[in-house]
Amino acid sequence: MPGAVSSASGRTGELSNLQFALLLALPVIAFLLLVVIYPLGYAVWLSLHTIKFFGGYHSTFVGAQNFIDIARSADFWQSTLTSIRFTVESVVLTLAIGLGIALVLARPFRGRALVRALIILPWSVSLYGTGVIFFYLTSSQGGVISAVFGLFGGDQPVSIINTSTVVEVLSIGNAWNLAPLVGFFLAANIATIPERLYHLAAVDRLGAFATFFNVTLPPLRFTLFVFACIATTMSLRLFDYVYLMTGGGPGRASAVLPYELYKTSFQSLKLGLGAAMSFYLLALIVLSTGLLYFVWGRRVDRSI
Repeated sequence: MPGAVSSASGRTGELSNLQFALLLALPVIAFLLLVVIYPLGYAVWLSLHTIKFFGGYHSTFVGAQNFIDIARSADFWQSTLTSIRFTVESVVLTLAIGLGIALVLARPFRGRALVRALIILPWSVSLYGTGVIFFYLTSSQGGVISAVFGLFGGDQPVSIINTSTVVEVLSIGNAWNLAPLVGFFLAANIATIPERLYHLAAVDRLGAFATFFNVTLPPLRFTLFVFACIATTMSLRLFDYVYLMTGGGPGRASAVLPYELYKTSFQSLKLGLGAAMSFYLLALIVLSTGLLYFVWGRRVDRSI
């Protein structure tokens, strides 16, 4: 119920629903202003200045020069392309594995509850833990894969991570972590599909693939689109997993944009350039999700 307030003249008036909702939202708005607006404003200020710590802290206003310097950096564009490659592979693998998990979980079978519990375990692992797990799986020195090959007589360490495959290995680990969540949501979505549609498909003698594409897949398109956007955003901003597993290596082969931002800001202490780079990263995330909507999301909207 809307609250009541007393005016200066002594009359009591009721708050409208909108006024009451805004009153309840004020603490949240104040919190968002504190934790979002201020850091964002400070990042804008940093991006327009050169910050120096040696010989005493001082800042120099340089306008858009930081953005120009970043745009001229070959390392920045290499990191951007690496991020795009990593993101595309991660999203495709995440959706494909998640869809496969959903199709398995949608079928009744003995021990399904245990399988569900085991499948969700990778998602419960933090990205830090995922990085550690895949580091010890793929490491050429003491890694699990090298140890298995050693058991079968191999006398040389197996190098899974190299300059040509490191992005793919990172994508597999990222998809391993996120795909179970996608699978569970898709399985819940499949459970809402009326059973009579499958009976009609059987009457029409549709094969397994035709049934999947004409009965199962259409209701899943919106969920797939949503998780494509989520996986895109999470993959583009991923740092800790890459830092723990490869440290941007070998060489610069896995130096994604967030890792390059970290090096610029916290290793080289070029805070102005790092802040400018963060806005390029933000623009990349917005453009990527916007492109997903215009290419895929609008078609889903029309079909709902």
